[in-house]
Amino acid sequence: MAHALVFGASGILGWAIVDQILKNYPQKSTFFKVTALTKRPLKLADSLWPTPQGDTPDLSLVSGIDLLTGTVEEMKQVLREKVPDIDTVSHIFWCAYSFCPDFPTERDVNGAMFNRGFAAAEALSSRLRYVILPTGTKGYGIHLPQKPFKAPFKESMGELPRPHRDILFYYDLRDRLDALQRGKPWKWAEVGFLPHSSPYNLAGYFVNYLSLIAFTKGPGTKVHYPAHPDSWFRLSNDAGQDIFAKFSLYLSLNPDKAGNSELYNIADTTEGYGMAHRWPEICEYFGLVGAPPLPLSAPENVGPTQYMDEHREDLKRMEAYLGSSVQQLDITHGLDAWMKAYDFDHHFLLDKARSVGFMEEDPIPTCWIKVFDRYRAAHKLFTARYSP
Repeated sequence: MAHALVFGASGILGWAIVDQILKNYPQKSTFFKVTALTKRPLKLADSLWPTPQGDTPDLSLVSGIDLLTGTVEEMKQVLREKVPDIDTVSHIFWCAYSFCPDFPTERDVNGAMFNRGFAAAEALSSRLRYVILPTGTKGYGIHLPQKPFKAPFKESMGELPRPHRDILFYYDLRDRLDALQRGKPWKWAEVGFLPHSSPYNLAGYFVNYLSLIAFTKGPGTKVHYPAHPDSWFRLSNDAGQDIFAKFSLYLSLNPDKAGNSELYNIADTTEGYGMAHRWPEICEYFGLVGAPPLPLSAPENVGPTQYMDEHREDLKRMEAYLGSSVQQLDITHGLDAWMKAYDFDHHFLLDKARSVGFMEEDPIPTCWIKVFDRYRAAHKLFTARYSP
């Protein structure tokens, strides 16, 4: 039986891995324990994780893991004290991340976090067998003005050209993992997906925006997709937190199939779809009517962040009604800009994931509905269709 150590367990990706383990994925008795590491205190009652029962893995929820300060030796001491059975850890999921808008700084900060946290845990985990590193589509250069690759993206396309490769933290962590793993029995894989996790939390961004429209304008309000008009039919695959977690667990438990130092794409569906297939159902959840994007020059084309800025008092009233603050996002204005820039296909090929035997899919827009249900359970979503 296995013991999973999850860094960044309160983030969307780490949370999902803990959640799936506690739900006995892929089957009972696979893991005997999951240790969830967070920086800030988190109560089990607030986590929305299943309460451990007699036939589920044990859960150790450990807070106070500050990856931004200290030395590796100091982190080792912290882990020895807070995770006394760390020598039984067999799988590490590195979901810790610190956002910075400046790429070189982001690389340096996340590299230093990795050096403290992962290096310490790896040194103490004598039974380590597999490690998972999540990354995203910036590895295919979708953030660059001149796109180096054309969708559908596949793992064999290779690395970004320099200097872009040198400043993206994905590659820095990949290089560090290769160096640490050399000559050791454990293996690792990188799982690339279209991120909905903070701060690039598109789900939270839509939840805040559509909740406020439903609260201020009521059911049946038409809401245009707040993006570039050409994006309406451009192809992408959703990658929900559940499918990411399941695939990560699958790879980690099948090292002979997964291999070592391999990159894998994952998404909810093999086929890519345009937002024309998602937005109406997304809006319907809030009691609203989804419509295509407006021309960029249209006066009524107001981005979600601008709308929320213009309705701050309404937002306060909605939060009072919900009894909770809305999702906090680090780069809301940046997301507005990204939405206007996504006028190109950016879908994945999943042939490599299928080749190692992972066949699970979630039909669109399943991942959106799942995450909306979780926001509603946490009293962070207003919908005209349901009470909070």
